[in-house]
Amino acid sequence: MSLSFIPIIVSTIISTFGIIFVILNRENYGTMVNTVLNIFLYLFLGLIFLPLYVLSTDVSLDQNISLLLWKSSIIFWIISISILSFIQMFVIKFKEVTPIPAVFYALIGGLVLNLVFHFDAITLQETESYYFFVFNNLALLIILIIYNVMIFSFMWYNIISNFSKFRDKQIGRNLVFLSLNFTINILIYTLHLLFQFIIFEYLYLIAYLIGAFIASYNIYKKPALFIELTNRIYDFIIFHKSGILLYSYNFETGKETDDLLLKGSILIGINHILSSLVDKKEQLNLIKMKDRDIIFEYDNTNGYAILLTTNHKNMFIDKAVRGFMEKFSKLNNEIFEKMKGLIDVSEFMNAKELIFEFFSPYISNN
Repeated sequence: MSLSFIPIIVSTIISTFGIIFVILNRENYGTMVNTVLNIFLYLFLGLIFLPLYVLSTDVSLDQNISLLLWKSSIIFWIISISILSFIQMFVIKFKEVTPIPAVFYALIGGLVLNLVFHFDAITLQETESYYFFVFNNLALLIILIIYNVMIFSFMWYNIISNFSKFRDKQIGRNLVFLSLNFTINILIYTLHLLFQFIIFEYLYLIAYLIGAFIASYNIYKKPALFIELTNRIYDFIIFHKSGILLYSYNFETGKETDDLLLKGSILIGINHILSSLVDKKEQLNLIKMKDRDIIFEYDNTNGYAILLTTNHKNMFIDKAVRGFMEKFSKLNNEIFEKMKGLIDVSEFMNAKELIFEFFSPYISNN
């Protein structure tokens, strides 16, 4: 077996397991868009681009085939790093992402596609051990280099300008490390485009496989890395149907609060909801306010309501609320059944442990 197949096999294994894991744990990625983009990144970068890139320089292949593989690899490279850029933007601030980058990436991609397959835009040269490629169309080479530089420049701008807003600095540092690895990959690939020395391909493969393994390990161990880092949960409140506060936790201070500290828009939302409870509420409900979302769920059997305030809801928060309610109801079912007259709210302090269990990515860890 040719040595060129080794990185292809390793990349295929990493990418395949990555795709399967992301699909099985899609609710941990905050939004369906983020989930799909992560799947596409594994698909285009690990399963398509890398084999095309590696095989294109293999002298055992026909020259015309190798040239086609090289040109195709350039297209999938553009697609892959564009997806990478979007993933990073969504991880940092999903709600504020505009369609402008998508339009820009589409224009560049279309231009590269038009130039790269133009007759004689790229020609192939052969050495004893590998093929290399000459860019006869200097404009194409310049566009590719500028695009690579712009991608990692945007990545670092997003990190530097938003790092202070990250709710979890440790996860933020992990994102910095991953961004550094991707930057190194982009730079090495750019050097290969410029100088066509095979050593740059080898360096790229080493850097990519190391980065892919680390990124996949982070996906497995720290799925919270891909939940929007600037999104926050502010308050988590449990009310009895009588209007009595059973438990409240403030995510910003990391402390339990009482009803004297609940005020403003939160109280307005609570009063509105409690005054309009009906027996058929079975799904998460959402109240949109100017700068935040209020998520509400009501347990008809035990007669209590959960209210959560956040920048904006996502799939992870929805799943966490449902999981919390299921376990909280099970743990306190007997207490609710025996509840008559005066309510002892100290019996519901087990809520804090459940909050840490289901909402751990939103627990402050600076």
